[in-house]
Amino acid sequence: MDRPSFDVSPYQRFLGLEWIRWEPGEVEIRLPFREEFLRADDSDWYHGGVVAALIDIAGDYALATRVGDGLPTVDLRVDWLRPARKGALLAVGRAVKVGRTVCTADVEVRDESGQLVAVGRGTFATPK
Repeated sequence: MDRPSFDVSPYQRFLGLEWIRWEPGEVEIRLPFREEFLRADDSDWYHGGVVAALIDIAGDYALATRVGDGLPTVDLRVDWLRPARKGALLAVGRAVKVGRTVCTADVEVRDESGQLVAVGRGTFATPK
């Protein structure tokens, strides 16, 4: 599968995602900061849902590098380790297992200083 464009998804366009790396079993995706991502008007923290969406997307694409297509999410676990503050985020997604019925990917999200802010694991349905 060739590296897909984020422009095919209205949500991914809204997020402003950028490809850093695309290789078999592993992807890196950059999420530029937007004020709309803040959890509250007086906060400098990202809303957790934005971080969870980044984990879901990076996990899906890490697996797509192996199976050739996007996969529907079956389950998503996110551990927020510290507040993701203003600034770009970088997600690294890695395919863990590509199975007959489900696939699994792990994702790390780091802030601009390289600090780990969240980790996640997604389970996705294998295409038939």
